[in-house]
Amino acid sequence: MAKTVLLTTTIRVPTFIDEVCANIAAHRHTDLAWYIIGDRKTPPETKAHCETVSVKYNIPITYVDLDDQRKRLAEFPELWAMVPENTPVRRLLWHLVAYQEGCETLISVDDDNFVTDIDFVGAHKIAGTSPTLPLVSTETGWWNVYETLREEKGIPIFPRGFPWGQRQYKLQQKSVAKQAGTVIVNNGLVLEDPDQDAISRLFWPVRIVGMDEAFQPNFGLAPGTWCAFNNQNTAFAREIIPAYYTPVSTGRNADIWTSFFVCKLAEHLGGIISYGYPLVKQFRNPHDFWKDLEDELVNDRGADRFVKLLRSIPLAEKSYRAATAELAAQGLERAKALTNLPQAEKEMMEGFFREYLVWHKHFAGLPA
Repeated sequence: MAKTVLLTTTIRVPTFIDEVCANIAAHRHTDLAWYIIGDRKTPPETKAHCETVSVKYNIPITYVDLDDQRKRLAEFPELWAMVPENTPVRRLLWHLVAYQEGCETLISVDDDNFVTDIDFVGAHKIAGTSPTLPLVSTETGWWNVYETLREEKGIPIFPRGFPWGQRQYKLQQKSVAKQAGTVIVNNGLVLEDPDQDAISRLFWPVRIVGMDEAFQPNFGLAPGTWCAFNNQNTAFAREIIPAYYTPVSTGRNADIWTSFFVCKLAEHLGGIISYGYPLVKQFRNPHDFWKDLEDELVNDRGADRFVKLLRSIPLAEKSYRAATAELAAQGLERAKALTNLPQAEKEMMEGFFREYLVWHKHFAGLPA
């Protein structure tokens, strides 16, 4: 497998890949491959479209339908059974495949992300390197990275799933210091229509028109300062791939709870989560905001308790892979012991850690 792997899951013909491939070709990137992960609703013409674009740009693009997935993952029946059809978690199955086959940088991109003239793959290759970046830290241990974005009417916004108890509605006091550190995750920021809570979308539309130049091209969060990040326009260094899984039982904001899990690991091991380039423009696929709100409510209500639980867990392991098992096992035991919270929240927390333990064991025996 190529050293750099792009992954997308879609239930539409992925017409956006043409622009991304033009960007890749313009910046002369090689040794990469793109896997389009299909699902039950993915149109049958998707395969032909991928083949056409692949030939046009001489970039390996493979459409992986459900039958192909089933064959490739036959050695992992427990994992296959855990991830149902018609869920974006199917993309995560190929995280394991990419890791198994030697991927060094994994780039996850959604089908409603559209590239700018920024070198898309080149900017994401910051993951796995150790650059000197401005690192933000705060006394609260939280910072809203959307403070670096310019909304055309000045409307304040937060990333989807940012714990409600940690939201500061005035610009938060922070310290910024340039430091070197290993980037384990790079979350490219989004122009036009960024990822935010459904409840916020019901209040007013927002439009992001730029990014604060003082934080360009990239900045990071110092270990111990956390923020939510999603898995669209996001790159993962090889060492963090076994630690990244979005449990089905955790619902719509599973990727956000996973980001807090990764923040905990980064705090323990000194890794950097960077934000900024490559900027993309998002023109969202159609959504029912009321349905999204219903799907997010349990996550929203439980997020503060969840991050409090994560922060309370002492870790001793010295690698991301080992610390993942340590954190998931301790998290499950502490979640089981929680009282005086809604049953739905308790089940969601327990399910999160339980699925993580299943995910982790599939990396046993694979080279680091």
